[in-house]
Formats: sequence, structure tokens, C-alpha cells
Amino acid sequence: MKKHDKTPISFARLALALANDYCSIYVINAEDDSYVEYSPSGDDKELVQVSSGKNFYEDLPQNCRELVYKEDQEYFLETFKKSNVLKALENGRSFSLTYRLVIDGVPRYFFLKTIRSDDRSIVIGVRDIDAEKRKELENEKNSRAYAEIAKSLASLFEIIYHIDIETGNYTEYSSSESFSKQGFGRSGNDFFERAKEDMKRVIHPDDRENIINKLERNVLLKALRKKGTVSLTYQQLVDNEYHYVNLLAFIQKADKEHIVVGVRNIDAEKSREAQSQTFSDIALALAKRYEVIYLVNIVTNEYTEYSASENYRKLKVGTTGKDFFAESQMNMKRDIYEPDLHMMSTVMQKENLMKGISTYGKVPVNYRLMLDGRPQYVSLYAVRPQDDSDHIIIAVANIDEAMQKEFAYQDMANKDSLTGVKNKRAYAQAEAELDDYIAKCTQPPFSVVVCDINGLKEVNDTKGHNAGDAFIRNACSIICNIFKHSPVFRIGGDEFAVIMKGSDYDERTHLMAELNKVLEANKHNGMVILAAGISDFDPDMDMRVQDVFERADNLMYDNKKICKALGDNK
Repeated sequence: MKKHDKTPISFARLALALANDYCSIYVINAEDDSYVEYSPSGDDKELVQVSSGKNFYEDLPQNCRELVYKEDQEYFLETFKKSNVLKALENGRSFSLTYRLVIDGVPRYFFLKTIRSDDRSIVIGVRDIDAEKRKELENEKNSRAYAEIAKSLASLFEIIYHIDIETGNYTEYSSSESFSKQGFGRSGNDFFERAKEDMKRVIHPDDRENIINKLERNVLLKALRKKGTVSLTYQQLVDNEYHYVNLLAFIQKADKEHIVVGVRNIDAEKSREAQSQTFSDIALALAKRYEVIYLVNIVTNEYTEYSASENYRKLKVGTTGKDFFAESQMNMKRDIYEPDLHMMSTVMQKENLMKGISTYGKVPVNYRLMLDGRPQYVSLYAVRPQDDSDHIIIAVANIDEAMQKEFAYQDMANKDSLTGVKNKRAYAQAEAELDDYIAKCTQPPFSVVVCDINGLKEVNDTKGHNAGDAFIRNACSIICNIFKHSPVFRIGGDEFAVIMKGSDYDERTHLMAELNKVLEANKHNGMVILAAGISDFDPDMDMRVQDVFERADNLMYDNKKICKALGDNK
């Protein structure tokens, strides 16, 4: 298999690639402009000639007047000139155009893409994009309408999100530079997934798990449909400081397809409330939330410890002490999980800790302590009650259970429970990421391998599903052992996909040969047999990962037919 280069593409190769997605294909002789029109026919998408002509560009104006929507005709003819097409095709580039044709008296949007197939031919593919284009236009219309709403709310909220319930696509309106820096962009997709990632970064550890759970898509929708609105108050990083914010979410009566989320900074209100509390009130409130609290005199370094947890009393830190900072440095060597020791040793130096409190008002930090013989996640929070106080308060909470749940949820969401490899959800995420790079023309080379297990149904029918599950795991092991440096995805019951980049992409010919070698040995030993197909990304022809996948899938099915003919998938 050769690496991608810029040599001209044959018409046969183009026809195979374009037949599934394009409703008309024109092949123009580059020397005399004569042309033939083809159209896919039947389930196999076989190309059938439907028309021809002596000069494509001379026939174009007449065809335009007959077929192109009247409002688009001038633009179509002005843009789709021979000179423009040839200029675009220089250096291997393509020419594309979106316009409307009149079909059964109704204008429909079509997309036209022109590429050079070889030295003598130019190939034009025409695709019906009416549904997706109209959805795009509708989204733009909704965005303009909501812009007016956002303006009226701007004085109340620092940031507003307009979220499509079905797709998760969103638009952001921000009146505060501080909030707009925290994450997201002016628009994007999968609001709930991106919000979860941002919340892990900017929401205070004490509030993080609760807010992430309440803003999970299904939980939020259930609450909105029951109550009409959802109001949440929590602490969030703003300009490197934790501020109290209030989030208000609702669904408009006139627009049931979108959620509106507004966030406003209420830190000043909370500060006024906090100032009315006495130091003992604060200590009492902290005692209910933290396992251990230290009251440290920053003039003498003397301290008092208040412990609410038996686990922390086992750390053998005294209830009072003469030098909190010196004793902490000694205790950390014994109690803190080794990979976190250097970081915590630096953070807990008196100069660094006081500088952090002076700059940000507080210092939050997560790390791991050795508790009950294993590392457990804890969160430390250091604060000075008043600017002129001689004391600081340092509180430590055990957040291990919440962190472990978070790690487990992340792992479960993208892992196939039977094989342990990535699942179809993870493949969709990887595909979307690659599609973004393709759209920006910044995607490095990659290949897609599609594998399908032969004989799984027979194993299930004759030996039972436990044997079938083992059969699937064995097949997965073969794939993982061959493509050791590439992500493997189980995308169906008996189907796997591999996205090869980097070193695996460079060695793809060798790796496929290794796979075939293993399968040939398995065939003689009566072990698992796979059908496989591979296809490379072609930036001149492929508009999305799905184009590459479909070619690999078709080649896999061709391989499967050969295996069946040879009796390899009984």
C-alpha cells in the first residue's frame, strides 16, 4: 500500500467513492470539454449513463435557465465559469458550489464538487443537501431571534447559553470578559459534555460533584419539566478566585426545543452575608464539612487541630503544636502519597501559602493522602478569616469517593463492557474530532480499518452466548495485539474499527500483512477468523471520516465474501 501522493485519481476510483453520496456525476474531457453524465442506479449504486454533450460549458447557460432556481441563476453562472474551475483545480485543489435546483416545482439545495481525475478528465459530483442546509438556515434564524433575548438579559447575567435540547448545540452570549475566559466558545456542540469538562476545572471541589450531577442532561430536563426553572448556587473560579455564582435554567414557553441558562455573579451578596458571621460560626460550619481543621497563628506558627474523623486522628498529628509549617513538612513525608509529595511540600511552605491567600483570598488544592493503607483523594482549603487577622484556617475534606465515582463514570461512558476496548460512543467522539480537522484542512494522514468476526452466529447458536462472548474477546485480542499503538473500537456486536495514525499509519501495510498472517494460521487451527478492510484518508476526495470508513467497510465485505467462498466463515 502506497502513501498518499498528489498523482491524478482514476475515474473508476472516483466513481466508486462518489456513487454512494452523489446523485449525478459528470465526466468532462479536459481537452475538448465534451462530457457524459452518470447517475447511480439500483441497490449496488451502479453508474448508468443518462446524458452526454459536445461542450459542457456551452451547454451550461441553457441547463441553468431550465433547472437552477431563478434567484440563484446569476450567481451560479458567474461563479461556475470554466476559468474559475480550472484555476481552482490548479495544484490538486477542488472547486465547490452550493445552489438550488427546482425539483417538482420546489427549490432544493444541492452541493457541487469538482476535482481532476486524471490528465484528460474533470469529474463533477452533485449531492442533494437540502435537509441539512435548511436545518442550518433554521438554526441561524433561531440564533438571531435569541440574540434579542440575550440583549435584554445581559444586564442581569454575566453569561447566557442557548442550548438545543435534541443535539446539544449551543450559542454563548457573554457580557463579562471574566466569565467568557472560563471555557466554551461563542458557539459549539455537545453543551452538556463540554460543560462537565469545564465544571471539573472551574467549580470549587466542595460544589463540583453536586453541580455536575444536577446539570447532567436528563437530570436537568426532568427538573425543568417538573418545576419550570432550576436555580443553583455554587462557587466558581473567576479571574483566578472562587466567586459565588447563581445559575438559572429554564425552557421558554414559545420555544420548547431549547434550554436557556444564565449565570450571574452573586459573590458580593455572599460576602456581605459572610461578614455578619462570627469566627466561631465559621468554624462550626467548617467542622460539619471537613474531617480536620487547623487554626494556625501566622505570627507564632502555633496551631490547634480540630478533627471530626477517626481516620485523620490516626495520622498522629497532635491536637496542639508549636510550629504548624515545620511539623507539616515532616508529617507529609510520612502521610502524603509519594507522587503528590513535591507539589504539596511546595504549596505548604509558609511563604507560598501566605502569598496564595494574599493574592486570591484562599488556597484550594487537591492531593492524595495514605489512609487505610491506600492513597485517597482529599481537598485542602486555606483561608484568612479577615485581612488583618493573626490566624488562618486550613480545612481538609476527604473527596475520594466523589473522585472515584468521577473516574469510573468517565471510564464506563467510553468503554465496551465485554472487551474493555473503546465503544461506539468513543468512536463517534473520535470521528467528530477528526471531522473538525478535515473541515479545517489540517488533518494529518490516517487510515481506518474495519474488522468483522466470521462465524459468531454459529458459535452463539451451537455453543451458547457465553462461548460467543469469549469468541468476541478472542477476536478483539487479535486486533489489539496487531494495532498496539492505535485506538480500537467495538462499534457493533461483531464489528470493530481501528483509527491508525502516526507510526501505525506508516506501518499499515506491514500491520495488515501481520493480521492476515495470524488469520491464516487461525484458519488452519480452527480458531477465530476475521474479515478486514482498510482505507486511507484522501484529502482531495474525503469530506468526512465516514467516507473513509465506508470504503474500508466495503472492502471488508468483499473480503468476507472471499472468506465465505473458501469456507472460512462457517
